[in-house]
Amino acid sequence: MRFAQRFIQMGSAFWAGCLAVLPSCVLSGQVTVFAAASLKEPLEAAAAQFEAQTGHDVVLSFAGSSTLARQITYGAPADVFVSANVAWMEHLIAQGALLAESEKTLFGNRLALVMPADQDVSAADFPAQDLAEFLGDGRMAMALVEAVPAGIYGRQAFEALGLWPELAPQVAQVDNVRAALALVALGEVRAGVVYVTDAAAEGRVQIAAVFPEELHDDIVYPAAIVQGQDRPEVRAFMTFWEGEATQAAFAQHGFRLLRRAP
Repeated sequence: MRFAQRFIQMGSAFWAGCLAVLPSCVLSGQVTVFAAASLKEPLEAAAAQFEAQTGHDVVLSFAGSSTLARQITYGAPADVFVSANVAWMEHLIAQGALLAESEKTLFGNRLALVMPADQDVSAADFPAQDLAEFLGDGRMAMALVEAVPAGIYGRQAFEALGLWPELAPQVAQVDNVRAALALVALGEVRAGVVYVTDAAAEGRVQIAAVFPEELHDDIVYPAAIVQGQDRPEVRAFMTFWEGEATQAAFAQHGFRLLRRAP
């Protein structure tokens, strides 16, 4: 009997402790987010705030949108997908891999031509920039131009300017936009095409020019819940995603806000 009473007392103490620290005890869960590589800084900041407010854990996986989309198609354990373009989001929705009704498009970006910070860059307007002459025998880094959004946007812009046939042989294609950024930062290439927010996150590069938005598709970041993962903690993350704290984190890192928090 004494043992039973002691066991009950220990159990009561455990539950009292849980109630004191809710929601981080039995109500806590884990949310795995597959997100475009360009979202690293603001999403890490937003995830930390979400964890602090809810007690849920957030696992972040960053890569090119095309790579993440294929992983989700093959059954990778993701709860939320955040793409750097609409095409990959629509592709997964059409396959039934995402919950269409959960999709939210809240943030946008701009595309930039960047060069190493120690490079002497002309202040000329972008359309007048003789990029091929500047590159010489050098290379320009871009994310995969047939699959990764940053590369797709960049190719669209160069095609609109009539420069792609001339520049294409000098393009060093890499898996994602942050890999392109790293090549520029390390001085391995003479130039690169990345998002404005990527350039702001890397002190070893400078923006030579920002592409006019009419040269490429709108740069937006749709987010949606993966099919079969509509759990309470995942819904809570998506609610937080459109809240003021997340918008503040994205605005701080230079992203455009497409819709204000409700």
